Amino acid sequence: MTFGQQVPATPRIAVLAGTPQLVRAARALGIDTVFVHDAAQPAPPVAAEADTALAAPLADTGALHAALAPLHAERPFARVLSLTERGLLPTAAVAERLGLPGNSLRTVGLLQDKRRMRELLNARGVGPVATTAPRDPADLAAFCRATGGPVILKPAAGTSSQAVFEVAGPQDAEDVWRAFEAAGGLRPIAEEYLDGPEISVESFSYDGKHTVLAVTDKLVGTAFVETGHTQPSALPPPVLAETAALVRAFLDAVGLTEGPAHTEVKITSKGPRILESHNRIGGDKIRELLRRAYGLDVVALTAGCPLGLLPPPADPPVARRGAAIRFLTPPPGTVRDIALPDTDGTTAEIHLDVEVGDRVRPVRSSQDRAGYVIADGTDAADAARVCAALAERVRIETSG
Repeated sequence: MTFGQQVPATPRIAVLAGTPQLVRAARALGIDTVFVHDAAQPAPPVAAEADTALAAPLADTGALHAALAPLHAERPFARVLSLTERGLLPTAAVAERLGLPGNSLRTVGLLQDKRRMRELLNARGVGPVATTAPRDPADLAAFCRATGGPVILKPAAGTSSQAVFEVAGPQDAEDVWRAFEAAGGLRPIAEEYLDGPEISVESFSYDGKHTVLAVTDKLVGTAFVETGHTQPSALPPPVLAETAALVRAFLDAVGLTEGPAHTEVKITSKGPRILESHNRIGGDKIRELLRRAYGLDVVALTAGCPLGLLPPPADPPVARRGAAIRFLTPPPGTVRDIALPDTDGTTAEIHLDVEVGDRVRPVRSSQDRAGYVIADGTDAADAARVCAALAERVRIETSG
């Protein structure tokens, strides 16, 4: 739909496994929302905020279609949308069954399968990366020898940095394979180790055109788990331009046509290389960083742009300020005491995911972090300084 094109007086969308922010943004734009939650679980609180709430098995496309088809026949949906990882594939599948526009099931499937995604990119010469799908430790060791250096072992469909391991050489293949399986890793994919800093690229697609909204500089700790993000990126303009071109070529290759995407990239000595991507907004409060640094509400754009209710974002957007987040990673053990610095009179926020008596685990995935500090500043460097200083003053004492 072209921006400004006439839409029904009250357009209607279905939101699958959605976030409260998406439901609220849609309703603020005058969009009628049908919220679909998994029938196997109690209705989340956001269901009460939608115009209609519906329980259906999210993993069963046929049952989803059967639940939504009568509502669509009675009053057609303009879109089926989701911004959660578990809702993306069901959304694409049921939208195709209903004959609605949106990103295809093929596209979403490619983004959720790192094997297929890498095969496609290598076949098209888009940032090629040596890769294989090892069947056992012997295969993994052989790949290490073939690449002549360390490699990365990860699940083909993993998220949140879970079960991602570096394999230093063939001699470590057996031990890393066992650690991968113990961490719940499935359908392993091995890739050559990519040197250089890791960044993420937030983009928004409208009518097949991709706008890079922001490049986020990342701090990465143990087990490849992010410990902080800062916007806008401090990378040199030529590197940012090359990265933006790669991301647009990548999104074209997988066939993304609309909505947000979060693409992780390594800036290597051979140029930028795609790590993975998702057709949703990035996690780790990147949505909030975009709001603070650029004044962008990507959730509202997700609901409003496809229906012609909001114009697509400027290309490129201009940062108004800097924004940063730092994650709290106290030593493992039982939390004995917590002390927080004062943030009154500032725009900074401190959020804790632990309290006294909770157990802090070693950081092996994003879920193991204990909370975060988020702040903005006059520019990226100022925001990073303010955020880091506050994070250093957060005291989470653990023992045992």
